[in-house]
Amino acid sequence: MATEHFQRGQVIFRENDKSQEAYFIVSGLVEISINTAHGIQSLAKIGPGEIFGEMGMIMDRPRSATATALENTTLETIAEAEFEQQIIQRPDRLHVYLATLFERIRRTDLLLTTTTNATVPLVAKPKPAAEPVFRVKIRSHYEETGFNHPAVEKTITKLPFRIGRTYFDTAVSSLARNDLSIEEPHPYQLSRNHCEVDFEHGHFVLRDRGSKLGSWVNGEHVSVDAGCITCLLRTGENKVIFGNADSPHRYTITIEQLE
Repeated sequence: MATEHFQRGQVIFRENDKSQEAYFIVSGLVEISINTAHGIQSLAKIGPGEIFGEMGMIMDRPRSATATALENTTLETIAEAEFEQQIIQRPDRLHVYLATLFERIRRTDLLLTTTTNATVPLVAKPKPAAEPVFRVKIRSHYEETGFNHPAVEKTITKLPFRIGRTYFDTAVSSLARNDLSIEEPHPYQLSRNHCEVDFEHGHFVLRDRGSKLGSWVNGEHVSVDAGCITCLLRTGENKVIFGNADSPHRYTITIEQLE
């Protein structure tokens, strides 16, 4: 496999380009986006160990999305003839590939569901010329609800930061993409792929991942059923409830601007 290096902001390939190879991310961060009637929409941000660009190559179709390096990125290129040997026959890469693929399908399906709802305009906002530096922390408040669960307090160091219910089925647990997995007995407030914290168009957001009950952010309901799958997170403290309004999964997401 050949190795390629891309600078921050450099386009790796564009939507409708000819598909000739897939890519394995050695280091860096890549954004996958598509053009919609409402502007450019991000489908995923993927990092080291993940694979992209394979569908157009396998199906012999033009690229269905645009891939852009969000930071200095190193990729291994995988030709069609190498794909089975480098991915399908290697369990370590196959599990990562399937997990990435399922997350991509889920995100695309949620985007398509939302864009068909006229009450949810997806308007792309211009990025600022220079993005400030932030520290983002998440802290649980289970002691306030009496829910017997270990306390959570951590700094978010990667985006998107995915949150969901713990997978107990070992047959599918290797496909989980959660950065914060929360154990919960039945009846569930959390979905296994519940929501994520991300940064887009100059703002931190909490985005639903197709959960059953959604979340509450500073009193605003965020869910497909509520007609809003993305909510802005303000600088300072944000009160978040995962599930119904009376759910015990109560957290604070704090955003501190450092520069």
